[in-house]
Amino acid sequence: MKILLINGSPRENGATKKALTECLSEARKLGANASIISLGPEPRHSCTGCGRCKKNGKCTFLDIEYIYDSAKESDAFIIGAPSHYFGAPGTLISAFSRLFYSGMDAFIYKPSAVIGVGRRGGIYESISDIERFFKFSSSPLISSSYPPILYASDGENAAYDSEGLQNMRMITRNLFWLTKCIEIAKLNGMDYPKAEQKIKTDISSLVQGGR
Repeated sequence: MKILLINGSPRENGATKKALTECLSEARKLGANASIISLGPEPRHSCTGCGRCKKNGKCTFLDIEYIYDSAKESDAFIIGAPSHYFGAPGTLISAFSRLFYSGMDAFIYKPSAVIGVGRRGGIYESISDIERFFKFSSSPLISSSYPPILYASDGENAAYDSEGLQNMRMITRNLFWLTKCIEIAKLNGMDYPKAEQKIKTDISSLVQGGR
């Protein structure tokens, strides 16, 4: 089992990294092949809707290709989302909007967890900002025994939130358990649900149909 952890903070060694490191340690204790990759401080272009990914099979902006390649080879995900102005960082949202538009196949049906990190407020919003992407990919979203939040402003004081660190371990165990259950189910002939052909209804057709 391969679990990919993505650090969505521009600070590669801050509080979000500390939270993910706790998850990483727990995943490895359970026997998973787990690793962390980082989004880093570089600017990330938002999706322009150019449509080239539909022809080329990948986003025309290649700065997220390494995330897609790692995700494609992974069975489950933990995303670390810091709180910036009551929401996830713009770079993380931009990267994920392009990842899911151009490469959703790397995430479909794979269990995912989003953890939030912040000094005080806005952490729920950060989690929600990133969880919504997985709701387009039939991904089971994992919960913990309490909302998966770690309160901290830097990597050093993150160590003092014992309950937050426990939340990180618990959500990792839940993610591992469900991913293992899916693995066992597939070995016993229970594969992923068969998707129907996508139906897209726009408001104009609803208005016309109601006349």
